[in-house]
Amino acid sequence: MDSSAYQNQSSILDVDEFDYLKIAIVGVGSIGSFLALALNKLGFRNIIVIDDDTIEAHNIPTQFYFQSDINELKVDAINNYLEGEVTTFPERVITGHRINADVVFMCVDSLEQRKIVANAVLDNYQKQGKPQLIIDGRMHRLIFRVLTIPLNDMSFLKAYIEGLDGDEFVGDCTEKGIIQNVFAVVAVMVEQFKKVINGETYSPSISCDFESYEFIKSGRKRGELE
Repeated sequence: MDSSAYQNQSSILDVDEFDYLKIAIVGVGSIGSFLALALNKLGFRNIIVIDDDTIEAHNIPTQFYFQSDINELKVDAINNYLEGEVTTFPERVITGHRINADVVFMCVDSLEQRKIVANAVLDNYQKQGKPQLIIDGRMHRLIFRVLTIPLNDMSFLKAYIEGLDGDEFVGDCTEKGIIQNVFAVVAVMVEQFKKVINGETYSPSISCDFESYEFIKSGRKRGELE
């Protein structure tokens, strides 16, 4: 697509400056499927999607899929709706998995799987210097949390890894995917990404409870991505 299509947002994000970035989305369910669409709508075209699940009927209300997609692999279905160089991996990340990307969006549905993905990302970073950034989106009912972790920030990275042994957002799976929360967490993840690559100030941890409309932010950091 002609890059002039994105001229209305160029004063906020000039995507042409960052067209070299490889973006990996691990998990394309509720958060990941809409995130892939949002990043693509911003003009990002080099996207890797990783997920071993197939689409079921109960996914339709909260994920970017339709009745005609049922029984398809999620990575194949989302690829049909995206433009650009989309690479699909219909598999689950395991220990030692190589993720050849600059940025990893963590959109899996358990802390156990997050820990596996985080360790794979850290192993890649130590060997190759990439990925450089994790953005982790979590939700439960009307609560969400977004963590933005540069891999070169060892103190925050250590705290993040240790936190994956906790029990945050444990609950019935059917309570995790409420559509207004999906849209909200995706918006914050995209904005965090924009702030980091633009060199703007961002908060490493952002939480929100929609029942009370209470936002909690922690810390302030200047974005940086090589």
